[in-house]
Amino acid sequence: MTLSEELERLHQLHRAGGLTDEEFAAAKARLLKDGSGAEPPPLSSFRFRERLHDGRFWAMLLHLSLLLNFLTPGVALIVTFLIWQLGKDRFAELDQHGRNVVNFILSYGIYAMILFSLVIIPGLGLLVVVPSFYVFMGLVALLALFAAWKANQGQVWQYPLCFRFFG
Repeated sequence: MTLSEELERLHQLHRAGGLTDEEFAAAKARLLKDGSGAEPPPLSSFRFRERLHDGRFWAMLLHLSLLLNFLTPGVALIVTFLIWQLGKDRFAELDQHGRNVVNFILSYGIYAMILFSLVIIPGLGLLVVVPSFYVFMGLVALLALFAAWKANQGQVWQYPLCFRFFG
């Protein structure tokens, strides 16, 4: 029940004679003082500092760091490696997520190089490789978002078609 609904209920009890003026005033003051209504907290009270101490949050950021490749290619490997190495001792689950993400970056980097090497083949060139690359990058983004969602739920999700360079 929200705070406003609790206040309305108190007001109806007071009008019906179920509460005296003093009881109504005390109950209303207590309700307003401790906010015992089950009203959800405002968005601004999101506890960011608490999330910084949560391994699932860092695992989610680890997977989302893959999206940095769209802005600055190559930076994702550095950021991912830093988050993984700096956080794996603090959060046990971060080690497995870090291994998965680095395996993903290396594996899909190999796939991207193979795809780009097909440009030199006459007939395939730009007609096939460029659209394929956009599909490939869309797939990478979707996989990263899905893995981040799973990590936020506390699950370790293995990226498909990855070589296991790191355990």
